[in-house]
Amino acid sequence: MPRVFLIALFAATMCAACGKDTTTSPTTTSAPSKTAEVFGGTLGIGDSQFYSFSAYQAGTTDATPLSLRPTGVLTTTLATIVGLGLGTPSGTDCALRSATPAAPALMKQLSVSLDPSTYCVKIADIGNLTTAVEYTVQVVHP
Repeated sequence: MPRVFLIALFAATMCAACGKDTTTSPTTTSAPSKTAEVFGGTLGIGDSQFYSFSAYQAGTTDATPLSLRPTGVLTTTLATIVGLGLGTPSGTDCALRSATPAAPALMKQLSVSLDPSTYCVKIADIGNLTTAVEYTVQVVHP
């Protein structure tokens, strides 16, 4: 008799699970990965330069002018305000979507939400340079 009871209990347990496809898988969410790119060059009076980059997923892109230095002098950083912008490449220029005056700092100064595509970051003299300067700009994007 105990054997019949165990078989009946087993059958009842199996039938109770019938029709309930409740397979679950663990899910994980993580923040989109970011890429930091640094570029630099020499910016002349009245000049502008841009650098193209590709965002492979939607997210926030940050731009930061890290330094402005007198040409050939690595130990001095200038506080001169330049133009900093984010946009899309257009021929030999960068068509700006957003721009701001910015001085060198170690914190983002321009932040824009972007979809996956090719973009550019632009630095420009906005009338404050009295001589050419060397610059370094960082762009952090998805």
